[in-house]
Amino acid sequence: MAHDTSHKLHMTVESLLAEPVLRGRLLGGKAGLRREVTWCLPLAELPPPPGAGRPAAGEDLAGIAVYAPAAELVAAPDSRRLLSGLAARGAAAVLARLQQGIEPDLGPLMRAADTAGLPLVRLAPEADYHRVGRLVAVKSIADTAHVLEYSVRVHRTLGEVFASGSGLPALARSMATLSGGSVLILDRGGELLARAERDRAASDAEWQELADAVHAKAGGGRPHAPRAGHHHVAARDLDVAAPWGERLHVVCAPVGVAGEPYGTVAVVEPVLAPESHALAQHRVIVEQGAPLVASEILRQRSVTEAEERSRDDFLDTLVHGRFTDAHELEARSRHYRFDMDARHAVFVVAMPAASAARAQAVQRAVAGAADAVGGGAGGGPGGTGQGAAAAAPGHGKGFTMATLMGRLLVVVAEFAAADAAAPFDAQAEKTALQRYGRWLHRLVTGRADAAAQIAYGRAATGAAGVAASFREARITLELSGRVQVPEVCGYAELRVFAAVEEAAASAQGREFAREVLEPLRRADGQTGNLEQVVLAYIAESGNLNAAARRLQLHRNTMLYKLERASRALQMDVRSAETQFTVWLAHRIQTLNDSLRVLQAELSPPA
Repeated sequence: MAHDTSHKLHMTVESLLAEPVLRGRLLGGKAGLRREVTWCLPLAELPPPPGAGRPAAGEDLAGIAVYAPAAELVAAPDSRRLLSGLAARGAAAVLARLQQGIEPDLGPLMRAADTAGLPLVRLAPEADYHRVGRLVAVKSIADTAHVLEYSVRVHRTLGEVFASGSGLPALARSMATLSGGSVLILDRGGELLARAERDRAASDAEWQELADAVHAKAGGGRPHAPRAGHHHVAARDLDVAAPWGERLHVVCAPVGVAGEPYGTVAVVEPVLAPESHALAQHRVIVEQGAPLVASEILRQRSVTEAEERSRDDFLDTLVHGRFTDAHELEARSRHYRFDMDARHAVFVVAMPAASAARAQAVQRAVAGAADAVGGGAGGGPGGTGQGAAAAAPGHGKGFTMATLMGRLLVVVAEFAAADAAAPFDAQAEKTALQRYGRWLHRLVTGRADAAAQIAYGRAATGAAGVAASFREARITLELSGRVQVPEVCGYAELRVFAAVEEAAASAQGREFAREVLEPLRRADGQTGNLEQVVLAYIAESGNLNAAARRLQLHRNTMLYKLERASRALQMDVRSAETQFTVWLAHRIQTLNDSLRVLQAELSPPA
């Protein structure tokens, strides 16, 4: 074992009795020989028993060896109560000094010590308080210095590994080398972040099962009360059942920063039952390793957050077509494995009822699913969506990224043909887009536990194609709030709007829509929305009764409103030409309204 030494790291009554002045002088209380000793005080100078405003019993005399004349102990009114009270307050031992030429009856004291589990030691007359107190002080200080020296060595060894930036696996290996046992590093949820195995080849599932058991026994990584006399959170000893059938002794310490739990670091003892000196060393190892593990987790978290911010910035710039430097675009595309010669489509997901936390969980799930099929460029902590990845449609193993823009989830996916040498098949690509959109809808609604509207643009080539596809997806999403569309809708499915977009953007198109619809709106008056009446009549293919039922109007009322609409338009709404004119004007107006809402966000790609 590394850093072996002949000293115990904390002085106990048993080690104190090895000194010549105390050797062979134990009278009773053998069960308490493992009590830790830090100081010696005369019985007369002990503080009064705990009361109001004082520490609870078992803490105020922790580590104190009580020195008293044997005659004073024998003369106590109730020796059993005296010793049990000292034991309850945490005293380490009672040192009873005999007087020259006097041999009191120590039998009742011995029985009381055995009952209380408090070591009773007989001192020779020459062993006065100054001699014994100096002995305890010197040994305590020497052991404390030894612990400090060993702690410094461990911290320096682990600190060098941490400073090298090798990560959690290297820290785990170094701790395993120091301890001679296996080391587990868990996050706050019990997931195994890193491990170093010694003397056992177990499967990943078995190590994770052991990690779950340690996490449960350790209280979920929450800091526990410090040991008496210590101002830092100390290590704990756990008895854990291993998945392979053994009982294991585990020394663990919580990993935390500023009181916030980050996880647990644990050393699995190579033998059972472990030797006390080895246990003491391993407690030092986990106590020194825990802060460095916390620092490494913080460092990795900050790196991950920086990568996510950079990724989100790249995706935001890409979909909005804001790259002005071709060299920057090429460099960042290469970094994120974005193929500028491939075809990509943009999917926009609206989850109005989902909370921010649910939306982030969905984003991680989509990014994790992309990573699982080998095509992700990052996009969130991996692994969160791997369960859903099995159901992901085969859209190739190219670039896929997902990010949140406000309350919208934006997904950019590469759609490559299965056979690169085959000619381009537009219908196959359209089918792939629809299949991916439906899969995305199932994933989103399952993770967000809320309804979602998914809109997507047509696939196109390169960075400019991504910007164009995003623009189409946003237009489609905006139109979904104005016209009836399915839950998963592509821009190509709204063929009419796609066909009239250029006309709608022109001055002639806007003037045409205004001239047709304005007379109907001016003639509304107190009789209702004539535009809505005409559109319902057109939607029902000129069926008067069906249109009346749709608007929940009487048939005669419907006739009256259609006659008023004909007079306002100065055209017969029963004619096919008039119906087409109103229908086309309404489509142009709806598209222009949607584009006006998106004007601040979108600009036509170059």
